[in-house]
Amino acid sequence: MRDHLAWFKKCDRFLQNINSGIKYELTASKDYLYLKQMSNRANTLVRKVKSKDLLDKLSHITNRLTKEAGDEFSGLSEDQMYWNPDKSSWSIAQCLAHLNAFHRFYVPVFVERIQNTRFQEADELFQSSPLGNATYIKVKLGKLKNVKRSLKSPKDYNPLINSALKTENALEEFIDFQGQLLETIEDARKINIRKTKMSFSKRPIVRLRVGDAFQYIVYHCERHIEQAKKVKANKRFPTS
Repeated sequence: MRDHLAWFKKCDRFLQNINSGIKYELTASKDYLYLKQMSNRANTLVRKVKSKDLLDKLSHITNRLTKEAGDEFSGLSEDQMYWNPDKSSWSIAQCLAHLNAFHRFYVPVFVERIQNTRFQEADELFQSSPLGNATYIKVKLGKLKNVKRSLKSPKDYNPLINSALKTENALEEFIDFQGQLLETIEDARKINIRKTKMSFSKRPIVRLRVGDAFQYIVYHCERHIEQAKKVKANKRFPTS
């Protein structure tokens, strides 16, 4: 059990370093080598699920989030979309711009892997890798839709740091990207989402099973839609 706890702590530190922009060399990273060494032992903690059930669940969440975003944010004025609760908090438009930046990078990666994987036959069961499990658990909300832990956004995807992130028409772009994501989830039903892997960072050291990457993208989206809804629910939110 101690070994398993050490594994998940190493996963957590490794992912924090990657997101902070620390450059890891594949052969030099002690953490990465440790993770690879422990993977088979830690695998026993990650339960198997039916691939169809997982993709059904992710499709349902994606549809729900698209509807919620449309219901909550369509019709808001420019002042409302760009209102920040304070200097260190994101506006609704910035939350959506952050998600759109992720979609813009990762949706084409999903498409490429689904089209070109050699594992073109679906497997009935899916099991997350320990690293994949640690990755999406970090962003997943609690049962009460509460944020279980604060996370620092990578600089390229932080709208307070990267002024190049596009906030104009953020809602329309988000809804369009969600439609593309749904299509890739449907296409993934035809492949083995456990054996097919993809780069999950601009730093190619991180490779996840496609099923884990989908979970990260969907739960990450849920996290920031909830964040945007809380901005709107703020007592100081402009009335028009």
